[in-house]
Amino acid sequence: MKRFINASMLLTTALIGQYTYALPDDINKPLEIQADEASFDQNSGQAIYKGNVFVKQGSIEIQAEYLKVSTDANTRKFSSLEASGSPAKFSQQVDWSGNIVISKGNEIHYQTDESKLEIIGDGYLSRIQNSITADYILYMIQDGTFSAEKKDSGRVSMTLQPQAPEAKQ
Repeated sequence: MKRFINASMLLTTALIGQYTYALPDDINKPLEIQADEASFDQNSGQAIYKGNVFVKQGSIEIQAEYLKVSTDANTRKFSSLEASGSPAKFSQQVDWSGNIVISKGNEIHYQTDESKLEIIGDGYLSRIQNSITADYILYMIQDGTFSAEKKDSGRVSMTLQPQAPEAKQ
């Protein structure tokens, strides 16, 4: 019986580890930004980037026409990134197998300290072959949960893939 419990724990750990929802060191990587225009206010800790904005931080990539980066004055860490475009795009590798979450919308608000991604207006999110479209999507990156709502007419649309059958012992 103890052998069965140990094997079950090992299998559970392997399955959970396979679905870790973000690479743990992305947030500690440098934030690299390219744009046509840039301005920075040292007093407020806010930077504004305009035109063909491209951001890379570890496996995170953001593309937008406009980006506002806010920095916590005390810790000097990036606290939020607000991107807009037609559409703004966000992607991040979610596990060591190379699976990627891809999202786009009219606005993307990324709260780095909470690992929270908000997609506003014509929102789309795809993660490991599952996808959702809605006017508003709230995605919690660390635990892989989300909520969505249609603010105008229409409905939330989801495509969920069936889970693979469990291995027999």
